[in-house]
Amino acid sequence: METVRFGADAVFVFDAEASRGHDAGTISLCEGDGGPVSIVSHDASAPPHPEDVARAHWTHATRRLVMSRSHLGTRSIFYVAQGGFFAFASTLPALLALPGVSRTLDEGAIARALCLDGTGPANDTYYADIRRVPGGHALTLDAGALALTPLPAPWDVGPVPGEPEDPAETLRALLIAAVESRLDDGKTIAVQLSGGLDSATIACIAARRLKQQGRRLIALCSVLPQDHVGPETDERRFIEAVLAQEDTIDPVWITLPKEADPLGALPRWFDCLGEPHFSTVTHAEEVLGSVGRAHGVDVVLSGFGGDFFASAHGIPTAELHLRRGRFGAALAELRRQHRVHGTGWWRLLRDNVVRPLARWRFVFQNTPENCATSALLSRVTKREGRRPAASVAKVRPLPHQEMEHLLVPGHLERVLPGMRQILAQCYGQDLRFPLLDARLITLIRNLPETELHRDGQTRSIMRRATVGILPELVRLRPDKGPAFDPALAAHCATARPALQHWAEHAAPECWDYVDRTRFLAALDAIRPSDRSGWQREMFSIVLTGGRFAKFIDWHVRQRGQRP
Repeated sequence: METVRFGADAVFVFDAEASRGHDAGTISLCEGDGGPVSIVSHDASAPPHPEDVARAHWTHATRRLVMSRSHLGTRSIFYVAQGGFFAFASTLPALLALPGVSRTLDEGAIARALCLDGTGPANDTYYADIRRVPGGHALTLDAGALALTPLPAPWDVGPVPGEPEDPAETLRALLIAAVESRLDDGKTIAVQLSGGLDSATIACIAARRLKQQGRRLIALCSVLPQDHVGPETDERRFIEAVLAQEDTIDPVWITLPKEADPLGALPRWFDCLGEPHFSTVTHAEEVLGSVGRAHGVDVVLSGFGGDFFASAHGIPTAELHLRRGRFGAALAELRRQHRVHGTGWWRLLRDNVVRPLARWRFVFQNTPENCATSALLSRVTKREGRRPAASVAKVRPLPHQEMEHLLVPGHLERVLPGMRQILAQCYGQDLRFPLLDARLITLIRNLPETELHRDGQTRSIMRRATVGILPELVRLRPDKGPAFDPALAAHCATARPALQHWAEHAAPECWDYVDRTRFLAALDAIRPSDRSGWQREMFSIVLTGGRFAKFIDWHVRQRGQRP
């Protein structure tokens, strides 16, 4: 950690995330003769991607500091402002290591996370005195006053496409450009290949580009053992279809041990991040990182984010018309499907109207279970005047409404830095997200929603865009498999005795936040199953509650180690 002082009352803390082969996330400091200081957080080995930068600009003459983050950037800026003291860093541990910076937790932020309540401030952290610069914002420190200002989004101010003659061809070109632009500076490139549309698309495009350069692509594939017996299934046959088509992909088959503990990697992640991450499969991601490091990987491509935009599921066209009151248009769409596909009327009504409307209308009315203690919720309610609770929609939002929600600062952008920081700091790998390219998001946001489900086909625009890119087995697959850990429920069940033992001996403060009785009951109810049988409580109580209980336990022990 390097501390640089400008003047008497401003301290800027820069955390160099040393990694193998390059300084991932290093903050480079350049100062002219008496001029302003500019700080840009990016990889020292290459210029930052224009969509993924964190900047700070200090003008000594006017004592003005401006910090900003790109909208979906993977570089964080955390800061502390206490009296005449101000510090910022690219990681939480850098700030927490400073003398005088409080480690007091923010009960409101933790309660909202435990309740799946996404209404908190975009700049909060799980520490009461530490804040973050949200994606797509600038924070200005001027004459001792702080101001947080939103920045124009690239998908709002950039060139907005009209309705192209063939949206699928436009998307195809953008997909290729997004993947290839993230390959240039990598020495040994890998893709996290799950067998789904998103990761397979990235793998095929990257493999063809690297083949032109005489290079090969590594595929990190999490699968079940060949002799696995149980209700779970994996994506092996879809992965093998990609490998059969692209002859320059070298697969690395990764099987998690039966005794893998879904919460076992968390203390190491807390050491790196200083806070709980949003992932529910950190145990699998840790293995992927270790295997990538063993193969000398320095750049990893992820399909994360594709489901939200380019390959969004969409809504059946007839249902879409009905929800907007276009009854004639809905009937015309059903007639078209009956005429083109020969589908019977009863099946059309059942699959395109009754089931979708019933599922989306009623399932989401049930408030998800949470594992926050009543005492915690009471304290937060008294302090903030509002009881944390999951937001429950009577009707699931339309695709573009959901996209807008995800793009609000504090939602999707909050997840990305932790994902990248772990791989960069612990494994020397730069994690990149081609399917969150601003050009892709701009296109999808401006297309008619019918393009997402044309001809009754889910993820229609992505499937049409990848003709000739994906193997047909993958392109036309009707389902979606689990990412990274196909046996997640079985691993939770296998780890039950160890987690029960941990719960008995964890720091008592854990259960001031997480309801231990509810946590143990939900843990006891988990049984091995495939993705279709995964219980909602496994995520909302066991994995979420367990993650935060482990964090509190870690926090208490860290506090006890401090002088």
